[in-house]
Amino acid sequence: MDMKIEVYGYADEEICAGCESHEGEGSACASCSPGAKRKTQDLVKDFQALLAKSEYRSLAKVEFLEADDSIATRAPDVHKLLSMAALSPAIVVNGKLLFLGGFSPSGLLEELRKRYPVA
Repeated sequence: MDMKIEVYGYADEEICAGCESHEGEGSACASCSPGAKRKTQDLVKDFQALLAKSEYRSLAKVEFLEADDSIATRAPDVHKLLSMAALSPAIVVNGKLLFLGGFSPSGLLEELRKRYPVA
């Protein structure tokens, strides 16, 4: 099972890194404590490092794609969503949009394990 993971976002945009303020209803990233937000490109690098040490190391390829004007032709559905609201990054696995907004590298790995278990 090969897995293609695409992360569409803005490299230098600081996003939620899975902080605890997202636990429970009505929470928002605006309440993140200083340092809880990190650059998208740094979170993607952390995720790639975790993936390289996991059971997915030879199965999954992660690609970060800047959500610039070319996204409209590469991934029109993702472009439409990202242009409607501040929902980046968008995480696409094997062509399916799975997640929008901030993410935790370890949380994303756990979601992959739930959805795509390796035998």
